[in-house]
Amino acid sequence: MFNWLKTKRRERALASYAIPDEQWLRALHELSFLDHYEPALVERLRELATLFLVEKSITSGAEEGEHALEVTPHMRIIIAIQACVLLLGKRGTVAEAIEDFANFENVIVYPGDFPQSYDFEDEFGVVHKLDEPVAGESWQGGPVLLSWPSIDAGYVESGMSLVIHEFAHKLDMLNGDIDGIPPMPAEHIEAYRAAISDAFEDFCIHVDANENTAIDPYAAEAIDEFFAVTCEVFFEEPELLRLEYPDYFERLKHYFGIDSLQGQLLEDA
Repeated sequence: MFNWLKTKRRERALASYAIPDEQWLRALHELSFLDHYEPALVERLRELATLFLVEKSITSGAEEGEHALEVTPHMRIIIAIQACVLLLGKRGTVAEAIEDFANFENVIVYPGDFPQSYDFEDEFGVVHKLDEPVAGESWQGGPVLLSWPSIDAGYVESGMSLVIHEFAHKLDMLNGDIDGIPPMPAEHIEAYRAAISDAFEDFCIHVDANENTAIDPYAAEAIDEFFAVTCEVFFEEPELLRLEYPDYFERLKHYFGIDSLQGQLLEDA
């Protein structure tokens, strides 16, 4: 009964809160990686983004002071589109697809990088607290934190698609393990695990050798970061990922149900 009611509520939201044409087209104009996507997929993305905006609170992390940030409707749409592209190839209705983002409510947007605090223990057993600036963070079961300048710069300028990166972490967290292996049908897991493990190992070899890599070297930090970074590349620069790691690229195609090179659904996903 609860799922039926949730589905009906989402269907009503689609009818009542559609993103206005002018705002939608303005946002698409800024997200050129979607230019070659089939019209039916773009329309599905619009519906997913609509539900995202209805169900998520996207607020400012700095509402007062010298560096206060006002989160505008345009900013919210830009964030919603890039988050929902990760769900675009999921089978079923959009009301069912958006369920992958059901376990959190808030997206907090900051006027710049923000401090991330963590503790670590050195070789002598002394615990240190460090604060370092980060552009984004995803909390398991909690909010997604984003730096607006990093989003606004875009992938072409910055080499980073922050929203895709942080929401890829959200998908990775769905099965409880943050290991670069999001939930998928059991028959696909071993092939996917082998592909990402081989790609990650090879990538780390190049980074450890101080080679210049076409993919952001941050991906060598851990396999979950490799997953999040390569999700960015899968959507923003798919030909690069296909050339670098063709087997892993194919596994991501099957996971997302999208051929990001062709901008269309993967028929046999």
